[in-house]
Parts: sequence; C-alpha cells; structure tokens
Amino acid sequence: MIKILKSNKIIVLFLIIVCIFFMIKPTICSNSCLNAISVWAFKILPVLFPFFILVRLIINLIDIRPNVMDKLFNKMYHTPAGSFTTFFLSVISGYPIGAKLISTMYENKYIDQPSAKKLMSFCSLSGPMFMLGTVGIAIFNSYTAGLIILISNILGGLINGLIYRGKKSPIENKTYTSKKSNNILTDSVYDSMQSILMVGGFVVLSFLLIDLLKNTYILSNISGTICSVFHCHNLQPVVESTLCGILEITRGIIDLNTTQTSLSVKTIIASGLIGFGGISIMLQSLSFVSKIKLPIKTVILQKITQSVITTIIAIPLCLIFL
Repeated sequence: MIKILKSNKIIVLFLIIVCIFFMIKPTICSNSCLNAISVWAFKILPVLFPFFILVRLIINLIDIRPNVMDKLFNKMYHTPAGSFTTFFLSVISGYPIGAKLISTMYENKYIDQPSAKKLMSFCSLSGPMFMLGTVGIAIFNSYTAGLIILISNILGGLINGLIYRGKKSPIENKTYTSKKSNNILTDSVYDSMQSILMVGGFVVLSFLLIDLLKNTYILSNISGTICSVFHCHNLQPVVESTLCGILEITRGIIDLNTTQTSLSVKTIIASGLIGFGGISIMLQSLSFVSKIKLPIKTVILQKITQSVITTIIAIPLCLIFL
C-alpha cells in the first residue's frame, strides 16, 4: 500500500509539472497536439482503421479450436490448443489486439495464467499494415524496408516465445467461441472506432510528453551522455530519436527518418523499436491484461528480449536487401 501511495504521488507530481508546462508554453503544447493529431489522421488512421474493421470481423466470425498447427506450437512453446490461431490473429491484428484477445480467452477460462504468459511472449506484435503501410511506405518511402521490418518482427516474436515456453501444457480438445451478436458489422465498426480513438489518445499524450522532454533539454542531455560514453557524438540525433521511439514508436520513427543516416540503419532501429512496442503501446497492452495479473516486469522483459532478437534479425536482412 505504501508503495502504491508513493507511486501515485510521483505520477500526480509529474502531471502537475505537465500542466504547468502547458500553461507556460501553450503554443508548444498546442502545436505538439496538432502535430500528433496530424500524424494520427494522415499516417495512422487511413492505414489502420479499415484494417481494424476487417480484423474485428474475422475475430467475431471465427472460433478458436484445436488444429494441426497447434501440435507444432505445443512442442515449440508448450502452449494449449488454439495457440496458433491466437498467434495468427495477433499477427494480422497488431498492437494491442493480441493482448486483448489473450485477456478475453483468460476471462472466459479457455487458458490459465501460465498459458497467457507464454502467449504474450510471442503474440504481442505490430500489425503488417502499420509496418508495411505506415512505416515502410508512408514514412520511409520504401516497401522493401517495411517488408524487412515485418519479417524481422514476426521471426523475432516466434524466437522470443521459445525463451519463455516453460513447462509443457497438454492440448485439450476444446473450442473457444467468441460471443456472437445480431449485428456483427456494426459491433466491429464500433469496436474499431474505439480502438483507433484510443490509439490517437495515446499518440497525443506521447507527443506531448516527448516535446516536454525535448523543450526542457532532458532528452538531449540523456542522448548526449550516452554518446559521450560510447564516443559517438555524431549519432546524437539518432540516439535522441531512438529514445523518442521507446516512448512512442510512430513519433520516434518519424524523427529518425529526418536524421542524416542510411535507410539500412533506420530500418534496423525501427525494427527494434517496433519489436519493443514503446511505452505507449505497453500501457495499452497492460490495460487489457490487468485481470490476468501478469507481473509488469515480466511483460517488460519479454518485450526487451523480443526487441533485441528482432534487431539482430533485421541486420543481415538490411545488409542483403537494402
């Protein structure tokens, strides 16, 4: 209880500082919000919103039942029946749909906590339309770069799952049936609107936080210190953009694209950032899996190892194809 009170005091103090900054620098804050809304409206919304609707329709129409691939996944990851379908839906859906699907399955007692923990290690992935459309084409102007990011993230997730597979779980012959409604299309559009608006809200808050850190020179001081330690002062803009990406991947990748570095380096860093997901995405995922009561440090550790593996995979792909 004492720890919770202390953490709440820190959060409240930080929020007060943000409010004060907003009053002192209203122009910077309003421009930051407008910039975030512009990014959301022109780079994220057109790509993700129609895809969200299609994915929601798929999730609402199909049932998760044992299949041939589950035997392979059970051997590889020691996960229960339906794990392959969960992985597939997570791949096509992207953040944070995988976490929400796992949470829903847990709440309906289709999986237990250990199984949910295993699934989170390789079913928390970015969507192909974000990696190919938003990052590859809209930001980097390179379909090849987007494809490399996509491949490295899928392989990174699959390899990451092997680290956290734990004890073997038996495959039970049961089916997870999603709740069907009379108007699936309306529900899918409504759920997609909620999801895309939530993404927009997190983007706005993240942009505001990043601009606060930039205008108080906190980010530049941190990136400068890192570059001093590793003797790479010429890479400070890249380091600072990477720090931004740790907070919010879209903003970090946009800033990264403005730096004077090669497309290969940008693609490798973007792959790692997307593998990690950023604190913004992590908060969204944690809000969905809160009922599973997974330790936050476990989720963070899973994302760190996934980011490292994804980055390593992206390096040879960039050397070969970019």
